[in-house]
Amino acid sequence: MFGVDAQTLALISAAIFIGGIVKGISGLGLPIVTIAIVVNFVSAPMALAIVVVPILVTNLWQAFRSGDLLEPARRFAPMIICFVISLIVTAHFVVKFDPKTLFGILGGCVTIFTLSNLIRPPVTVLSPATQKWAAPLAGTLGGILGGLSTIWGPPMMMYLMLLRLPKDTWVRVIGLVWTMGAIPLTLSYWANGILNAQTTPLSIYACVPGMLGIFVGEAIRKRIDQETFRKFLLFALFIIGLNLIRRAVF
Repeated sequence: MFGVDAQTLALISAAIFIGGIVKGISGLGLPIVTIAIVVNFVSAPMALAIVVVPILVTNLWQAFRSGDLLEPARRFAPMIICFVISLIVTAHFVVKFDPKTLFGILGGCVTIFTLSNLIRPPVTVLSPATQKWAAPLAGTLGGILGGLSTIWGPPMMMYLMLLRLPKDTWVRVIGLVWTMGAIPLTLSYWANGILNAQTTPLSIYACVPGMLGIFVGEAIRKRIDQETFRKFLLFALFIIGLNLIRRAVF
């Protein structure tokens, strides 16, 4: 079914279900969790294709059910614009570019950032002056990484965490920004052949276990407090950082 055997399909379903749970709790994490698992038994291009449609569907779900989107759209417009532009440009060259150097540098930065915040949390948020240049920078770096791997979260996560957003606001912003990236990513991956007539049905199917995981994760998020939520995000980002370093090495 979908061009894979039953055992592989079951593993894919389990992987994206787990990724959905993480995304339901934190607003993100579906591609990094899913790809980290499925790349062990399918090719890298197929792993990317599997998560493309679930990324779009789950982010649309979170964006449109989380409340008013106009305020975060205005507030984070510089980051979103830079993110989308760099994502489109980079995704066009994904099949020709070796991203290992970028993965290594970014993975090291992410790991150091999370450890420092776990050991000594910041007591103040970023100043408005800092936000003016940090937001476009985070968006650009996120777009570059996303175009190469579908994992665009780390740079923008680090920026948003320094704003210390309430958990519900966090999910609303993530849903909006990630949706803005998911649409051009889907189109770009279709254009470069990663998403095609053979892989698209499997990617569409993957939305089912992905959404089931989302529902489970959202139920968990409602039962945890803000500090637990912050620590969960940092832990998730730490794992992402380690995985980026791993991908830079092998």
